[in-house]
Parts: sequence; structure tokens; C-alpha cells
Amino acid sequence: MNNFFWNDFLANFVSDLLVGGLLGVALTYWVGKRLTEFERSRQRKDEKRAELEKAVRYLELLRQEVKYLVDRLPGLINAFQQTGWGREIRMPTPFWDVLRPSGELPGILDARILASLTGFYDPIAYAKRGVDLVIEGWLVSVPSSVPGMTEKLQAFQDMAVSGLNEALLFGRNLPDELSAEIERLKTDLAAL
Repeated sequence: MNNFFWNDFLANFVSDLLVGGLLGVALTYWVGKRLTEFERSRQRKDEKRAELEKAVRYLELLRQEVKYLVDRLPGLINAFQQTGWGREIRMPTPFWDVLRPSGELPGILDARILASLTGFYDPIAYAKRGVDLVIEGWLVSVPSSVPGMTEKLQAFQDMAVSGLNEALLFGRNLPDELSAEIERLKTDLAAL
């Protein structure tokens, strides 16, 4: 009887240990894996939320800047054409000047929006360069005293006006485009 007890006890102990241990390890592994997946999913969602919030903030800043510039462009074009050479035109683009070289925009903005922003800001940079060349030409010499300088200054002035006109053309609908993209991103943000 004693021998039977020990055999039965050992058989039950080993079977419980093997089955319980294996099932316990398997269950622990499965639960751990699910928790890890859940945690990664939550992390990805948090990262996506932060990325969308950043994109919304950037686009709101850029929309304000674009709207300000678009509202000023007709007056700038008119003033530069009327007063001619040597007129200093200020076209501040601080948000674009900071965000563009940072390299963050392609990672967080839709390619279409990025192309629209570039299509607006590149002509402004071109116009700024034309204005700088006009001012530089006036500072270096009196146009009438240098042969061909008057024509060069006129070309630089035309460069500035051309850039401003192109920016106005690209920028007319850009604030509305940016507003629509901001609303789309806010909808995506609310869905997270």
C-alpha cells in the first residue's frame, strides 16, 4: 500500500508538474506577448498622436504666415512697380525659414501640401533675391554712371516683381488648402 501511494503520488506530481508547468509557461508566454503587442500599439498610437499634433501646430503657423503674405503681396507688387529701384521690400517668412531647413516637414506633412507650400515660398525667395540685387546695385554704383547697370537693375526689378506675382498666384488658395488639411488632421487626431 505504501508503495502504491508513492507511485501514484510521483505519477501525479510529475504529470501535474509537466502539464501545469508547460501550460503555465505557454500561458505566461502568450499573455506576455499580447501585453507587449498592446504596449507597442499604444506607443505607436501615442507617437502618431504627437506627430499629428505637431503637424497641426506647424500648419497653423504656416497658414497665418501665408495669409499675412498673400494679403500684402498686391500692395508690395504695386509699391515696387511704382517706386522703382532701390525700394526695400520686407517679406518676412520666419516660420518657413525655420521649418524648411529643419527637415521635419517631409516626415509630417502630406506631399501635396508640402508641394503647395514650396510653390508659394520659392517665388518669394526668388523675389527677395531680386530685391537684394536691386538694392546691392544701388549701393555699389549710381546706375547712370556704370554702362549697362540701368538694364541690370531693371532686370533685377523684373525678377522681384515676377517672383511676387508667381507667389500671389500660388498663394491665393493656399490658406484655404492649409485650413482644410488642418481640419483633416484634427479629424484623424480625434479618431485616435
